[in-house]
Amino acid sequence: MAGNVSKFRAGSKLLAIAIAAALIAACGKSDDQAAKTVAQPGKTDAAKPADAATAAAPAPDQGPAAPAPLKSLSVSELLKRASSALVDSRFVAPPGNNAAEFYLAVLDKDSNNNAARDGLREMFPMATGAIEQQINAGQLDEGKRAIELMGKADPNNYALTILRGKLDLKRKQVETEKDKQAAQEKALAAAKAAATSAPATATTATPSPTTGAPVPATTTAAPAPPPAPVQQAPAPATVASAPAPAPAAATAAPASSGNGSAAKLVTRVNPVYPSDAARNRQEGWVEVAFTVGTDGKVKDASVVTATPPRIFNAAALRAVQGWTFQPRVENGRAAEQAIRTRIEFKL
Repeated sequence: MAGNVSKFRAGSKLLAIAIAAALIAACGKSDDQAAKTVAQPGKTDAAKPADAATAAAPAPDQGPAAPAPLKSLSVSELLKRASSALVDSRFVAPPGNNAAEFYLAVLDKDSNNNAARDGLREMFPMATGAIEQQINAGQLDEGKRAIELMGKADPNNYALTILRGKLDLKRKQVETEKDKQAAQEKALAAAKAAATSAPATATTATPSPTTGAPVPATTTAAPAPPPAPVQQAPAPATVASAPAPAPAAATAAPASSGNGSAAKLVTRVNPVYPSDAARNRQEGWVEVAFTVGTDGKVKDASVVTATPPRIFNAAALRAVQGWTFQPRVENGRAAEQAIRTRIEFKL
């Protein structure tokens, strides 16, 4: 009985060992198969990411993209940009990024868009103020562009008519200054050329052929340089399509003596009609006092009285300060002269 038990136990051990060996062998094959299975997809997957990376790779850099034109933007985006431009006071500048162009682009897409129409109407006074600043700063081309831009919104707006006249006047003033400077440079060059080419003064005494006595030296005077050209007074500037103020009578004081003469007006600058007064159909006059200096320029200009008060004061003073005179002559010399004149503003 004990022997049978021992044999049974020994057989059980052998069976357990055989089963364990079989399991180990099976696990080894499974691991090899799994390794092969994992390795094989690895090759395929290694190729796939490369292909995907190649397909997803961005195109070569061709520089920053150009800003999208206004026509490509939606109405809501244009209105949003217009509001932002108003906050930043970009009413008419810079080109392509201002409230006026955004609102006009909206109207191109929807001519009945009330938000764009109301926006243009409300910003018009601010836009015309910005244009006037451009003109005063000498940015004439930029001012012309802005006037044409706002003219698309309201072609017959009277404020734009005033600005067009002011732009023309400023352009004429710039051209006059250039001509004056060119004339002065030409006169200076002519004077230098005349001084360089003038013959030297002869001072050497020549002996007489008969007596040997010296003959008095003759002095040859160098010719005087030609006089500088006289700058002609430009014609009075007029404001195109704008109500021109009535000519102001410059009343000069009489000459103080028989050999003197009073100051004479040479260059007159007409005042620019204030846009607010023109819009409100206001008229009036300003009495101005000033002094003509010995150089013919106006100084110490001030308003004596005006009707209505303060409406036309600035325009009158700006105009008078641009006047030039032939100065008063007293005893053969230039002298200062006080003048009082009235400038009328009529539509």
